Amino acid sequence: MKGLRMTIAKHTIVTILDTLGENDFVNIIAYNDYVHFIEPCFKGILVQADRDNREHFKQLVDELQAKGVGTVNKALTESFKILREFRDAGQGGLCNQAIMLITDGAVEDYEAVFEKYNWPDRKVRVFTYLIGREVTFAPNVKWIACNNKGYYTQISTLADVQENVMEYLHVLSRPMVINHDHDIIWTEAYMDSALFASQAQSLLLMTTVAMPVFSKKNETRSHGILLGVVGSDVPLRELLKLAPRYKLGVHGYAFLNTNNGYILSHPDLRPLYKEGKKLKPKPNYNSVDLSEVEWEDQDEISIWDISLKKMVFQKTPYCMRGTSENNS
Repeated sequence: MKGLRMTIAKHTIVTILDTLGENDFVNIIAYNDYVHFIEPCFKGILVQADRDNREHFKQLVDELQAKGVGTVNKALTESFKILREFRDAGQGGLCNQAIMLITDGAVEDYEAVFEKYNWPDRKVRVFTYLIGREVTFAPNVKWIACNNKGYYTQISTLADVQENVMEYLHVLSRPMVINHDHDIIWTEAYMDSALFASQAQSLLLMTTVAMPVFSKKNETRSHGILLGVVGSDVPLRELLKLAPRYKLGVHGYAFLNTNNGYILSHPDLRPLYKEGKKLKPKPNYNSVDLSEVEWEDQDEISIWDISLKKMVFQKTPYCMRGTSENNS
């Protein structure tokens, strides 16, 4: 894969990464005459698709060079092994597992790989993206997706990337509408400007609450059609107002963190720094861990561990009352 097709393939990978969030886990395997992970430190594992890791992957993808002939069988085998280990370890047991195969041709016999790792249960969905205008390999690439509960698409130009990549979300969302399982999502903290009555702009920590909107028409409900997403931006300081000061005590305070343990709001969180007369966000301001702003009480370490685990495994942002004296 070279030239324009390589450019389209890279853009496809970056677009897929942009659809992921903190609750997703990912890795990228490059394959030619041999299989290798584009980040050697992440060999054989899945890593959290937080902003830092996504940006790191994008940089590595941009540096990829075409060498030799791609061996799809080896790449699929390695991918299935990682996902099986992840599943057997009890991680992501209730989540979708998927392989995104990006190729400009597929001429091998893949049936043996799928029989060994994915059939008959088909726990892993395989989505295939055929890069380029060549249609010779289309039947093979389409067969892979159709026999593994996935979706096939051909991407011929850069303009086709965004629309075609998003199709996999519709496929993954179908069980949600059929089972009436509509999760509400709270995003990670992000900086946004707010317009006050004085007309002066200032940066605020924000979060977005969102949920999917599905078709509820009887004739289309079984198809699980995703219509879109509805959401609202919320300043985090407004959420903190839900914890009245008189209930916290004189030394008490409230803070928010995500289900992944990242701080949304905390009295000791300092997300901005001054550069001249301007305030700018610090690098990684939205991936600050609770341990970076709270002091552990060594005498109460077991209580600390239990409280932290309880907060991290919540599905939605968790508000905890604490005190400046014992951090309980």
